[in-house]
Amino acid sequence: MATLIVVTGIAGTERFDVDQGVTIGRAPHNSIPLPDVRGVSRDHAKVWRIGPAKYALADLGSTNGVLHNNDKVKRADLDDGDEIQIGDAVFRFELSADEKPKPKFRPKEEDSREDFAALLRGDKTRDDRPVATQVEGHAAIQMKERLLQYNHKTKSDNQLGWDVSQTAGVTGWLLRIGILGIVAALFYLAMKVFN
Repeated sequence: MATLIVVTGIAGTERFDVDQGVTIGRAPHNSIPLPDVRGVSRDHAKVWRIGPAKYALADLGSTNGVLHNNDKVKRADLDDGDEIQIGDAVFRFELSADEKPKPKFRPKEEDSREDFAALLRGDKTRDDRPVATQVEGHAAIQMKERLLQYNHKTKSDNQLGWDVSQTAGVTGWLLRIGILGIVAALFYLAMKVFN
């Protein structure tokens, strides 16, 4: 759960759990009452959850306003580490460990399709990835066959970009029968026209 950590301006409690939401103000009915902090209105601001790992800050019509990372705002979405100033009190907003964004996987620049093809052909080896260089037997033959089929397909002059010989099973037979049917229909039409 997210928390507001006191940076300056409040003695005593050092952190407040946001959970579903908190209100901040001078009045005692607020979740975070600040009766002794200068510049705080009766009902000053609100921090609440708007979605999974997403929180927002809003000014509730205060006299002195709310600062979000030193900018005066009426409403703002909060990110981990943002600072909120209400009167003389400053808070730091922190997400819990399970709510923090996870780093995204980015493939290395050096991993290109040509490099992978060279590995499969055996033209290139990689010491940092021994598993890729240890493929042997039937699996290595299958990978090399698929690579050769792919290279054959991309280098062909076929305008459609696909090769009938690579279709398998029922699909391949249906395609062949369809082509034979079209040829037979064209032959029949030609015979009717010339007779």
